Amino acid sequence: AARSPTRVPARSTEAARGGPERLATQPMGNSLPIVPEGVARDGAMALPATPAEVGWYRYVPRPGDRAGATVLAAHLDMPGYGIGPIATVEELRAGDVITVRSAATTHRFRVTGVTSVRKTSLDLSALFARDGPPRLHVVTCGGRFDSERRRYDENVVVTAVPMT
Repeated sequence: AARSPTRVPARSTEAARGGPERLATQPMGNSLPIVPEGVARDGAMALPATPAEVGWYRYVPRPGDRAGATVLAAHLDMPGYGIGPIATVEELRAGDVITVRSAATTHRFRVTGVTSVRKTSLDLSALFARDGPPRLHVVTCGGRFDSERRRYDENVVVTAVPMT
């Protein structure tokens, strides 16, 4: 999903403790478990093994932090699994609500935009920002599937801000 030829930022000393646990949107209908992830061998954000789970990039802010972007990403699909539930994020529109549960806290975010970006043009410093206003980015693959390279050519990026 959030794969790119450019490396994502990492900070190996941060722990995943206290991170988000479940993601829900209205189009999804139910909530998905969130697991902490780091960096894959190719330098991209690691993703859970199945589209039934969402990865939280554990080196960026958590939901509820005062600054920076929380990044959640999942595989769009997978052979033997089919299309995953994260595919419904393309249906989100400005004003829709995304809910992220962390332990006993529920964080609600209002969608401000849904964009498709070519993987080669993805602004990783903005996506994985540790500063600026608090926000949520939900990422999956999109666009055209290249069957030779076994990858999609775009990422769908949902941006949302905390609701007060």
